[in-house]
Amino acid sequence: DAKSINSFLGWEQEFFVVKAEYYRARPDLVACGRTLIGKLPTRNQQGELNYFAPLPGTVKQLMENIQAVMLRVGVPMAVMHNEVAPGQHEMSPIYCQAPFSCDNNVLFMEVATKEAEKLGLAALFHEKPFAGLNGSGKHNNWSIGTDTGMNFFYPGKTDKAREVFVTAIACLAHGLCQHNELVRCAVATSGNDHRLGAQEAPPAILSLCPGAGFEVHVDSIISGGTLLGYGAEKTSVDPRAAATMPVATGIEDRNRTAPFPFCGNRFEFRAVGSSQSCSFPIAICNTVMASGMAHLSSLVEGGLSPRDAVAKVFKENRHVIFSGNGYSSEWPVEAARRGLPNLSTTPLAVATMNSDKAKAVFGELGILSPEECDARAEVMYESYVTQLGIEVQTLISMVESGILPACMKDLRNYEAFPELGGPREDVYKGIMVETEKLKDLMKRVPSGWELQATYLCDVVKCQMVAVREMVDRAEGLIEKELYPYPTYETMLYTHHSEAVVPATQDVEFASSEIQEYLRELGIEVPERLSGGAQMEWMYQKYVDMMVGEVNVLADIALNSVLPACAGQAVGGLRAFDEVLGAELRQLVACMEGRPKEVVAEAKYICEVVKPQLCVLRDLIEAAPPSTWAATPGQEIII
Repeated sequence: DAKSINSFLGWEQEFFVVKAEYYRARPDLVACGRTLIGKLPTRNQQGELNYFAPLPGTVKQLMENIQAVMLRVGVPMAVMHNEVAPGQHEMSPIYCQAPFSCDNNVLFMEVATKEAEKLGLAALFHEKPFAGLNGSGKHNNWSIGTDTGMNFFYPGKTDKAREVFVTAIACLAHGLCQHNELVRCAVATSGNDHRLGAQEAPPAILSLCPGAGFEVHVDSIISGGTLLGYGAEKTSVDPRAAATMPVATGIEDRNRTAPFPFCGNRFEFRAVGSSQSCSFPIAICNTVMASGMAHLSSLVEGGLSPRDAVAKVFKENRHVIFSGNGYSSEWPVEAARRGLPNLSTTPLAVATMNSDKAKAVFGELGILSPEECDARAEVMYESYVTQLGIEVQTLISMVESGILPACMKDLRNYEAFPELGGPREDVYKGIMVETEKLKDLMKRVPSGWELQATYLCDVVKCQMVAVREMVDRAEGLIEKELYPYPTYETMLYTHHSEAVVPATQDVEFASSEIQEYLRELGIEVPERLSGGAQMEWMYQKYVDMMVGEVNVLADIALNSVLPACAGQAVGGLRAFDEVLGAELRQLVACMEGRPKEVVAEAKYICEVVKPQLCVLRDLIEAAPPSTWAATPGQEIII
């Protein structure tokens, strides 16, 4: 009965938050999105202190504001929490069809940037803004399904559903194996090169991880077994504590070291970078999946039974399936033995974008022409070269205008006692020497985007690291007041310890909107209150009164107007009851999404709920008077 196949996406957006004043004081963050110099503080991400800690107050307020704005435009956020590194956080929405979800993610990054500015903060979406700390990704939870509701990546409860599940993974294995380089190319950016394979993200080697249990089932199919028989049942783990219930587990272990692990009803493409649009990676996932489905279909059409066709596909592509530790030093060796490519840098990956094999699959599926493949590869090379060029020039500028002058001033402190200067003179001279080498290398950049990208990657980046190492050594020696840029410790922690105070616009909002509203109702602020307590009382009173208005109007709409207007044409609207019902549901959704903190809640009700309340009131007033008299008794509690 299915007429179409859709792909679905739920993204997990990781990002860092720093104070805006420190962001503006770092030329590298402003120009490049990442710090080009800076040494780790003594406390960084040891001991899981950040991941399991509560959200800092300022960050919590930021996330709640983002959540409110996103809900207002129809994108409900489902998750918000800290990440592993200090200053690193994550938000995720409820999944939806991939085209919409990709757009929603771009919108999210814009909203987060604007909302952070309002609070004096800056959101950083670069994959590696701070060297030595975990980078940020954008895990793409991807699935394929029909318009009738069948999810190809869910084992299901019937034999038919489980056969579809096993067949779908065979198609994915074919696509990921035969077009491995293309999938790697989908996440190839200069920022992501700092993250992939760094023991914080999946390696640049692309493998498929359906789970150890499913691997056994694959081998059984290859050996002649049936497509059925995979024990796709959830289990539980007994914590052996009297005060704790057994904990439910997934169908398979969610392998966080894998680039493409199975997660129960979807696959998680973990290699996508945090600054990327999801659209290109998901388009490539859909492409390789379609290629696998086309290949399997051709085998069946050629005379093989579905079981034998699936077995053949698994056998041909068995070497791409790996459920082990992707972070281990043994895996690259084993991957090479299996013949899997290890495209560790962006220039190596981009070179495959317009290969004969890539052009063939894009052409067969009617996705890209050969010329479009060439164009996309050129754009990717150009983007890489441009970004690296900006980084080099920014680094040289920061060293010459900030670091070296600070070094000179610091050396003067030891003119009377040079023995106390220790290695300072050698280190400071080393900065100058390494910077000159970098400038000299930039004079030798070849022409042509591909050659430039390769040269910058293989030669220039290494010298940038050499400059950074000397500067970071100097940071530990220079007198604190002389160091010209905000340090990692300053940027990562200061906003965590500051109290959350209402922003200026909130105070103005209170005096204008709330006071006027309360005056109209004849409500006066108690004289015993003053200052912040008075403001908080006003916010809370406004929230209480507005919630009451919502309940009363929703009660009228649901219990009086809707039943009376069922099927009628009112105010030029043929299906008036459907329109009114839709607006009522929208009002309920707005109320359910309001923040918990009273200041944010009052502002949210004023800016989000109140306009929707007015829409509902206008519709009710358009109905005949006999229909909108309040029905006493039942109250809707939202």
